[in-house]
Amino acid sequence: MKNILVATDFSENAKKALQYATLLAKAYEAKIYLIHTYLPYFVEPGIYADSLMMQEALNEQYESMNAKFVPLVKELEEAGIEHETLLELNDVTSGIFDAIAEHEIDFLVIGRTGSGGFINKLIGSNAAHITAKASIPVLAIPQQLESVGIKQILYATQLEYEECDVLAEVFALAQKLGAKVNLVKVEASFEPDIQADKQFIDQIKGTFVKEDFEITKVTASNVTEGILKTAKAQGSDLIVLAAHHRNFLSQIIDPSKSKQVIISSPLPVLTFQLKGDL
Repeated sequence: MKNILVATDFSENAKKALQYATLLAKAYEAKIYLIHTYLPYFVEPGIYADSLMMQEALNEQYESMNAKFVPLVKELEEAGIEHETLLELNDVTSGIFDAIAEHEIDFLVIGRTGSGGFINKLIGSNAAHITAKASIPVLAIPQQLESVGIKQILYATQLEYEECDVLAEVFALAQKLGAKVNLVKVEASFEPDIQADKQFIDQIKGTFVKEDFEITKVTASNVTEGILKTAKAQGSDLIVLAAHHRNFLSQIIDPSKSKQVIISSPLPVLTFQLKGDL
């Protein structure tokens, strides 16, 4: 993890997202990019505006938005974090993906809700698009969090696919933060159980022989309920999901479970994308 992108609308929730990004940046000695995207103000109907007036209005809007970065930048400077601000005239989704490509971002942090329009949009179709399509890990921070910290990590395993690459990153994160990882498999009605769990459990235990972790199976009416109840029972601070890129048809037939968890979770949710499509 070298470059972390934090999407901000300057709300209190976005400040929590920045605190989590700061925690990770310190652990990995990474650089933080702060991004805010905006669209031009509309000129009121009936008011004449020539090109000069429009440009002046755009400049004023830019300066107003740019000033909101000042307290956030001060926090990063005091924490000794290398940083850069990105103020982009763009829509939310395009702005984030453009920044990821341009600045070689390898980790994205977003607030799940906020007081302004920027983060609120992320919880709808933009959130689903960003989480499902991003090739980098995405950490979604819920609004109701009171404290920032990661000491107990719940990794929701499917035991249906090769997950060791993602697990290696999760264990590395846990080591950096001094956290413990617990693996949980939720068994729910109508969920696919194609592969034998034992082969994946043996593979995980054989690959991570030096790691201290537990693998637990729980039964629930649905996956989201099982994950959230187990996270609460275990005192988890972070939920980690490994999801597949989903094609349009599969989203219609079976909406992304990762999106359901992100929307419902009172805890931060970190989503990795598994290789390959469903």
